[in-house]
Amino acid sequence: MERTPEIFEKIEGYLTNTLPQEELIAFEKALATNQELQEEVEKHRMMHNVLGDQDTLDFKEKLASIGTTIKEEEEEKIVTTSSFSLYWKVAASIVIVFGAGTLYWYISKSQNKTQNLYGSYYQAFPAEDNTRGNTTNEIQKVIKQYTNGVYDSVVIALENYPNLETQKRLQLYLGNSYLNLGQEKKAINQFTAISETDRYYEIGQWYLSLSYLKLNKPKKTIPILEEIMAYNGVYKTKAMKLLKELKK
Repeated sequence: MERTPEIFEKIEGYLTNTLPQEELIAFEKALATNQELQEEVEKHRMMHNVLGDQDTLDFKEKLASIGTTIKEEEEEKIVTTSSFSLYWKVAASIVIVFGAGTLYWYISKSQNKTQNLYGSYYQAFPAEDNTRGNTTNEIQKVIKQYTNGVYDSVVIALENYPNLETQKRLQLYLGNSYLNLGQEKKAINQFTAISETDRYYEIGQWYLSLSYLKLNKPKKTIPILEEIMAYNGVYKTKAMKLLKELKK
């Protein structure tokens, strides 16, 4: 099923009981036999549940307020330097012109872009040779689990490992394991714990940028990429390419 603004508007109309009778009957008929449509409806239903909290109600009220201002400016043909940010104006304009379903489609499309970029650029930090003589049997086991993608076992082992903060390579293993388990906020904590004076700092910043990208927070990713470029290390070229993709 192609995810279009029109489909999203239909779903929104269905969930808010605003579809005309004929469209409702056709939609319910399609819903009964189309599993992809059923899944999409459930996603929208979950979003509606989230939209019931106070923060989101405030967000919608702000959009409505900005939308009214934009309409007035257009009707009166006023050239203004409004204090509203471009983000708010774009969001409000989308709601005014196309409706809530299209706004959801617009946001979803943006999320798809960041997730695709994350998939293209993310590669797990490579593990060191676990046969090195200065690693304990316990760490050799952790490295083997990490190499084999058994990330939950790596997390269990390293979360309770003594003096982890002094072993940045292990922190990188732990951070990458968190990323692969969908625990991005914990990953961010590991990558930000690596100081500027540490030789693993640039690596930590690269994975920190990818963590924010996975969370669909490109505004936080961009300044980190710019810092990596200024650092002029081994990740500079990758940072430049990713930054260019994000700004398209």
